[in-house]
Amino acid sequence: MVNPIPKSLLFVMWVAVALLSGCAPVYAPISESGSAPPPQSSSPPPETDRSPPVAVPDDEDRRITPSEPVQVAPGGAVSRLLEEAWRYNKAGDYDRSNAVAERALRINHTEPEVYLVMASNYFAMTQLRLAEQLARQGLPLAGRNPAVKADLQSLLARIGALQ
Repeated sequence: MVNPIPKSLLFVMWVAVALLSGCAPVYAPISESGSAPPPQSSSPPPETDRSPPVAVPDDEDRRITPSEPVQVAPGGAVSRLLEEAWRYNKAGDYDRSNAVAERALRINHTEPEVYLVMASNYFAMTQLRLAEQLARQGLPLAGRNPAVKADLQSLLARIGALQ
């Protein structure tokens, strides 16, 4: 007669199989060229700005600068990142400025000046819908910083005039 396997041992074996199957590698199919196809994203494609064409202001009219120097905690990471983002903004490198501002946003998503620099970058790139969204997000956060609040309101007025 065969000895039955204890239920506790069956449970342990079941857990081990479940854990090991979750760790199994996933292999991508290989195409005829010998390389794996690019990974497919399950997320929807990013929304593009479909603003109607507008009269584009010249470079000087599109450039936004803060009315006062950066007011974040001196010597802090966000302060340094904002200074760097404004430098890129002034140089006309709006994509790099946004990349730096996004790093600052990950550190402190409640700093209104981060929204101002990003909104001004998108405004300069004539992506008015994104610029407006960011300016509106930063406005409620700017209560403790009247200069940034005024800059955000001014930017929103300029966006409104172009739409």
